[in-house]
Amino acid sequence: MLRSFLVAVALIALLEPVAADDGCEKFAWSLASERAAFAAADKPAIAAGETLAALPSGALLIRPQPGAQASFAMPPERKPRTEPWHGGMVRLPALSKPGIYQITLSEDAWIDVIENGRYARSVGSTGRGDCPGMRKSVRLDLDASPVVLQVSGVSPDTIAVTFAAVE
Repeated sequence: MLRSFLVAVALIALLEPVAADDGCEKFAWSLASERAAFAAADKPAIAAGETLAALPSGALLIRPQPGAQASFAMPPERKPRTEPWHGGMVRLPALSKPGIYQITLSEDAWIDVIENGRYARSVGSTGRGDCPGMRKSVRLDLDASPVVLQVSGVSPDTIAVTFAAVE
């Protein structure tokens, strides 16, 4: 009888969904599509300093420059917390419409968005240190004009980024 009970308990345990052991489901808003974009093998890669002709439809892999060589449109608003670090900027074309845009980063880094010669202000952010391959997401209220995306304080020599209008 005890053996049957133990077998039944084992079978029930197998049927229960496995709980996520990381914080990927604990961001303030869902980042499921960003996580899938970061996992894609065919992400286009660009070097910091380049200008994009169009907004990427998925994740973009940026190769920032070593900190001492990194160039920015405006100085980063925060100094890097780690040494050595990487950084740089990417110029994006005029946005199709004004509204709330979301930028999500795969790695720990500081992000600045510059629009019309000023730092754009965040209207929301969420971040976690316990989600492998995804670190934070920031939302900004932007005009329909070109923007400069700056990252600084990046520890690895690449960082994946998504940039899209919030639906």
